[in-house]
Amino acid sequence: MFALADRIVADLTATESITVKAADADKIHGQLRTEVFRVLEDESKLEESIDQEVRRALSTYSRPAPEGSAEWELLYKKTRDEVYRRRFRL
Repeated sequence: MFALADRIVADLTATESITVKAADADKIHGQLRTEVFRVLEDESKLEESIDQEVRRALSTYSRPAPEGSAEWELLYKKTRDEVYRRRFRL
């Protein structure tokens, strides 16, 4: 995730709409990298939480589908979409 955060900061600061003062460039890049990393980490934890909830729900089925099968993939996607809608009120 550190490499991804570095890449995002590099891409952001390379755009014309973002200007970083030369005197503070290293400090600002460090702060941006820290914040981008924090956001990526939060998103990763959210994805893990959703994955665990979906797997728990799938494990309660009376006839669970074998993980990795086409049926399991379909049920996983459907359940994941339901969890997203419930959590984010989409």
